[in-house]
Amino acid sequence: MTYSKIIPFILILILFTQCDKGNTEKNLLQAPDDWRGEVIKFPLDFANSLHYSGVEYIRFAPGWGKENATDYFSYAFLWQIDQNPKLSAQKLESEMELYYDGLMNMVSEKEPGKFKEPFASKAFFEKVNDSVYVGKIITYDAFTTKKEVDLNAIVDYRFCKGINKHLVLFNVSPKPLEHQIWKKLNLIDIQTDCK
Repeated sequence: MTYSKIIPFILILILFTQCDKGNTEKNLLQAPDDWRGEVIKFPLDFANSLHYSGVEYIRFAPGWGKENATDYFSYAFLWQIDQNPKLSAQKLESEMELYYDGLMNMVSEKEPGKFKEPFASKAFFEKVNDSVYVGKIITYDAFTTKKEVDLNAIVDYRFCKGINKHLVLFNVSPKPLEHQIWKKLNLIDIQTDCK
């Protein structure tokens, strides 16, 4: 192999390893292969007032960023955190407002002049039982439509003794709870040993 062939190969290898450094953690949310995933460490850049340490795992439905798709803006995210979140309907409302305000305003800042003022999200939750909450989040889709979006949410909390972590799973979609996308969201599984 000549130097003219080795140098580009080495450059590609260096770029690949540099780009892969931040996302080496396995996604604990098991979903179909066409559901894109992300892994983000706490504190979250866009919501650093959420005082948790741990990891957020995300799975996006294939049509997440397509306005007319049946699974538009449908996704699941898991907080695997060290602290007990001490959930209540009121706390979930406050934290989801912080979360979505931070996320949407961060995305909006990347397109200066396109948005007149920051959007304020509003969340409403009610407790179903000791570990499940159901609610609605009214926020802004800064990613795709640049319009208000009403998201239905089901939140499931559990403590995982096997890893000594608190797990908070959020299933989110603008579709009503009877829609087929919820069957798919409910099949997303947390891959960890909680015995």
